[in-house]
Formats: sequence, structure tokens, C-alpha cells
Amino acid sequence: MAEKKFGSTMQTLDRLKKRGDLAALTRKNKPAQAGQRDIPLDHIVPDPEQPRRHFDKDQLASLADSIRSQGVLQAITVQPADEAGKHVLIMGERRFQAAKLAGLTRIPAVVRGMTDALRMAQLTENVQRADLTTLEVAEAVVAMRAAGQSRSAIAEALGWNEGEVSRFAALAKMPDALRDAAARSAPIRALSDLNTLWKKDEAAVRQFLSETEAGDISRVTVERLRGEVEGKQAAREVSAAVPLAPEGPQAESPRDTSDASLEMVKAAGQGSEPVEAPAAASQTVPRPHVVSASPALLVRHAGQLGRALLDQPASNTKSLLIRFEGEGRLAEVPLAEVELVELLRD
Repeated sequence: MAEKKFGSTMQTLDRLKKRGDLAALTRKNKPAQAGQRDIPLDHIVPDPEQPRRHFDKDQLASLADSIRSQGVLQAITVQPADEAGKHVLIMGERRFQAAKLAGLTRIPAVVRGMTDALRMAQLTENVQRADLTTLEVAEAVVAMRAAGQSRSAIAEALGWNEGEVSRFAALAKMPDALRDAAARSAPIRALSDLNTLWKKDEAAVRQFLSETEAGDISRVTVERLRGEVEGKQAAREVSAAVPLAPEGPQAESPRDTSDASLEMVKAAGQGSEPVEAPAAASQTVPRPHVVSASPALLVRHAGQLGRALLDQPASNTKSLLIRFEGEGRLAEVPLAEVELVELLRD
């Protein structure tokens, strides 16, 4: 008898679900929030200042399925109706969008006037969602700042440090190419580093962005790019600053010129200004001119002679790429371990 009763109950619930009445039955068993009432979906409009622009379609479809079977379990929050009878959403846009997808015509909502505190709560709720893009988070942070919130207040509300707040706020002034990468969820710290490199070599950063997927943009890959940019810059400075040795009895020896060249390479690697090569003792020193070919240095490391390739950057600015003679082996060697032999010109 008990089994028959249980089967009858399940059949009743199944009929209610098919008719769409199960959601209403579920809502009746839940206490309504204070001030809650059902509002037609077509009387509600999204908040134009809402930073969130994209919703995961699969997650939205899953929420719509849940709403069809259980109804909207938590009321959305809207502003009072305007002159056109429209309520602007404050919180709950995912529920609002899913309710429309589920075929509902009305949705439970709490009507509240917008305040600074409520705006802060709205933005905080959005920023703390894991599925926001870097650009959407940055726009929310900018909106908080525009609302008069200090960096320290935002950092405290979000559980961040103030540096993180500054990085997100700075995205608004970055080049469009970096903002496009932010829209694809490239991490903010890597984008901050790229913004610094942009000022040194815009073309290199543009090429990096065009060849790198957003998921592969990280501080590690950006640091590798920085090494390439600074290596090229150091090679250009050496090429421009080293003069040809003057002709005649007053000419410098190859070792003197090479020593000056290596000092410039070391200085470039340490981030200082290039050191100029010493002038000859004669009062009539020929006018320096740029060496047309890229210079290279004959060096010795661990007893082996090799050619330091100044036009090919190493992975960091305190190392050199050396192609060792005879075996043709290419290796990256710290500057401190290199002994200069002679300046070579192709």
C-alpha cells in the first residue's frame, strides 16, 4: 500500500513539472524576501553601467534548466520603475537572463533605490565572480573609483592589495591592443609588464600579441620578450657607439677597442648608460661613424674560444650567446665568466 502511495505521489509531481506548476509550488513553500514581488520580465532592463558583458552559454542553459524545475530561488534586485515603467537591474542579471531563456514571463524581484553602498556591493559581487574577463574586472574597478571609492577601500572590499587595484585601474589608459588581450582574459600583471615594454618597442609587443594565445600570455613569456627587446637595444647601442679604429701610428690596438666594447655590453646589461670608447692620445682623432655590420667579440670561456653574438639576445641581460669555434656549439654564458680576446667585424 505504501509503495502504491509513493508511486502516486511521484506521478503527481511529474504532472506538475510537465505543466510548469512545480516551480510555483516550490516558491510557495519558501518565505519571500521583504518587499519582494513578481515583476514582468519585459518591464526589466539590464544596468547600462554593469561591467559584465559576457555570460557562459552552458552555465546559463544549466541555470535555465534549474529554474524550469525549481523556479527562481533567490529574487533579483531592481531599481524603482522609471517614467517608462522600466526597472533597471541592480543584482541578478544571470538569473534574469536564465529566466527569459527558461520561458518565464515574470520573476520575483526586490525593488530598492540605488545608493552608493548598493553600487559598491553590486560591483564587488561582479568582480568576485571567477568567470569575468580581465577587462570586465578592470571596468568594474574604474567604476568604483568613479563612484568615489579610494584604492584602499576597494582593496579591502575585494581582498586585494592596493597595487592590484592600481594595475586594473591603469588598464583603461593602455593601448587598444592590450585591452583586446584583456578582453580575452590575459592576466593583468602580464599586461602591466607588456605596457612598460610597449613604450620601448611597440612593434615587438604587437608581434608578440599577434602570435600568442591569451592563455599563453604570462609573466614568464613576457619576461622572455623583455630579454629579446633589451638584447636588441643593447646590440644597437654597441653598434652605434663603437668607432672604427683610427689609421696611422696613433691607432688603438684591437684589444683596447674590444675592452671598450665589452664594457658597453656589460653596462647595457646592467641598465646603465653605454660607456663611450676612449679616444686615441693624438689630438687629431678621426670622426667616429657607425659600423655598418653588426659587431661580434672573440671571447674565451672555460679555455675555449668562441664568438659572442651581440645581435642575438640571450634570455636575460646579464648573459651572452656564444658560438664556440670548431664544434659550432651555441651556448648562453654569464658575462662575468667571459674573457675578452678581440673585437671582430664582418
